[in-house]
Amino acid sequence: MKSNFYSKLSLLLLLTGTLFLSCSKEELPQDKLIGEWTIYSIAETEGETIIWKELEDKLVDLIPEYSCLDFTASATENLITTSYVFIDVNGRGCLSPVISVYTWQVDPESGIYSFIQGSNAIKYRITFSNSDNRMVWNDQTSGAITIWDRVVTSNEDASE
Repeated sequence: MKSNFYSKLSLLLLLTGTLFLSCSKEELPQDKLIGEWTIYSIAETEGETIIWKELEDKLVDLIPEYSCLDFTASATENLITTSYVFIDVNGRGCLSPVISVYTWQVDPESGIYSFIQGSNAIKYRITFSNSDNRMVWNDQTSGAITIWDRVVTSNEDASE
């Protein structure tokens, strides 16, 4: 009778432990999008590809104050922020940054990323290469392609 009690108690503890462990929150791997990014190139569907660094170098050679030209993206688990600093064509310098903030989500079945800002939703197919340090955004509506390089800090370089 004691062994029957202990068998039932062991079974109950085993089931309780299994239930408890299976209910714990599953840790999902971090999305490759998360991080700091700088623009590499932009290409419209029927236009030429613009290599950002080449454009910046040409403009800075022309007017040194244009060195403030910048185009970056920063992604966290919940938000993606893009920041564009364009030149002031009426002066010798740059305009204030244009900052856009979007929530984002990825469809696990299609792999399509949705960037949402109010009622505006932009859908991208995003692919990664170069050890996940380069990403390509392919706008699913316009077909425009934007290529980004991950910003790697010197601390990350030293640890590798």
